Amino acid sequence: MKRLFERCGQNPIITPDHLPFEAAGVLNPGATEQNGYVVLLLRVEDRAGSSDIYVARSKDGIDNWEIEPEPLLRHGIPLWRYETWGCEDARVTYLEAERRWYITYTAYSTSGAAVAIARTDDLAKAERIGLIFSPNNKDAVLFPQRFDGRWAVLHRPDAGGIESIWSAYSPDLVHWGQPHCVLTEGGGAAWDAMKVGAGPPPILTRLGWLLVYHGVKAYGGQLVYRAGLALLKKDEPHKMIARSLDWVFQAVEPYEISGLTPNVVFPTGLLLRGDELWMYYGAADTCVCLARAKLEDALALFG
Repeated sequence: MKRLFERCGQNPIITPDHLPFEAAGVLNPGATEQNGYVVLLLRVEDRAGSSDIYVARSKDGIDNWEIEPEPLLRHGIPLWRYETWGCEDARVTYLEAERRWYITYTAYSTSGAAVAIARTDDLAKAERIGLIFSPNNKDAVLFPQRFDGRWAVLHRPDAGGIESIWSAYSPDLVHWGQPHCVLTEGGGAAWDAMKVGAGPPPILTRLGWLLVYHGVKAYGGQLVYRAGLALLKKDEPHKMIARSLDWVFQAVEPYEISGLTPNVVFPTGLLLRGDELWMYYGAADTCVCLARAKLEDALALFG
């Protein structure tokens, strides 16, 4: 049976062996394009257990990655005490109105996991803005445009064990409010019963904003991460139009089933290249992979 997303034959495209230093894992990359290159913002977990964000560049987005030896966002800087344990799971969005990229990421410390934001003009140096959501909160993604003069973000607060996707709006990318619950846990026996979270930043299509999200279900006490799709309203992205009834991507390959965290596919980067969706994801919290799908095939799931 033909799958919606077909894996790249060179998977995994980045492993710890590709890095110019030793690391325990490389995972969950944000993705963008710059000057003819595909640019990934890699989460790299060091052997001590903390994470930093590194930049990787490739002409074809598949191989010959040029990986910077120093991180774009490094944990443990005294001024940024909410990043004591790590900078994790970056998503990156280019804001045309600002003429720069904004990076949302998880700041991890003794206070828990919080959402932080930074900006960069060149993907070589980043300026931190600070936290935009307090713990416990993860999986924040920015929309690339304003809505009635406001920026919009999706995020995943932990509401006492209920982990659904929420939205917020901001006039200035610093102060956020007007919360709405956008996409709830599946509940019951659903493939996304335990929790859901936004994957890459949404992409605008003829039907609305296409969102790749991850869903989690427990089997025999083990968590299994899969990916699904949802559509959000074009002018009111806090309103969901539809969601896929089942998952569209799950761990099946050895590099996805076995690793630091087995049975995990975790998409965090999505590019629309021609008529194809290029989805970059972390596999088993150990390596970085790529899968591709036709945009119209994805939209066909919604009729």
